Amino acid sequence: MRRVFGIVFAVVGIFITIGFAFLVSFPILPFAVLPRGRRERYAIRGAQLFGWLILRPLLWLRIERVGLEHLPKKGGYLVVSNHRSWIDVPLLMVYTASNGISKHEVKYVPFFGLNGYLSGAIFFNRKLKMSRARVVSDALLLLRGGANVHVFPEGTRTRDGRLGDRIYLRLLETCWENGIEVVPACIWGTEAVVPASALFAMPGQRVGIELGAPLDRAAFADGEAYAAATWANLREIAARRGCDAPFREKASA
Repeated sequence: MRRVFGIVFAVVGIFITIGFAFLVSFPILPFAVLPRGRRERYAIRGAQLFGWLILRPLLWLRIERVGLEHLPKKGGYLVVSNHRSWIDVPLLMVYTASNGISKHEVKYVPFFGLNGYLSGAIFFNRKLKMSRARVVSDALLLLRGGANVHVFPEGTRTRDGRLGDRIYLRLLETCWENGIEVVPACIWGTEAVVPASALFAMPGQRVGIELGAPLDRAAFADGEAYAAATWANLREIAARRGCDAPFREKASA
């Protein structure tokens, strides 16, 4: 019965989410007249509203928030996070005022693509090397303009609960080179809401996000060392939160 409910709720939730995206389009559409790199600081408020509508009225999530005081007072920072579920995106939008890097297919979803682009989403085609390279330059444009960007170095959602071994830290290195703050973020519990491997959604779950303090860029000789240390910091938080262990092992603990 729980499985049937989760499938039905997921299908209905997709249509409700598209409706939310439609409603949010109206307050942020006027910012389309501003150039990319400037409008995102304002349009992100619409993305935050969209995320809140998903997390609270739709999914009724109980959200634990830790370390929000570590967010820089001034915008134009990068948030680097682990990735467990599609719900990670609205969670980061709401609590870090950031938008992220997404598969290019998303920009064709009605209203999602429009809202995402206006509020700072970066769409790319994983199959094209040129598209991957453009992600760094696009992110730098947004960050220099005062917008906040989030990134999942693992590239995709975990299927077993562990953090990925193959990670992409080039954007973190670029931030070190350009004096941009990087905030590590650990997310947990979202896989119980919308798992990566099935059409399923379960409301009322307990999830959480913890932010770590940005590392001092001056303490590192180069961007590679800085990026590695930031990821290591995130891994420490994830280990403490049980976010770097197999799902079954965590469930039986």
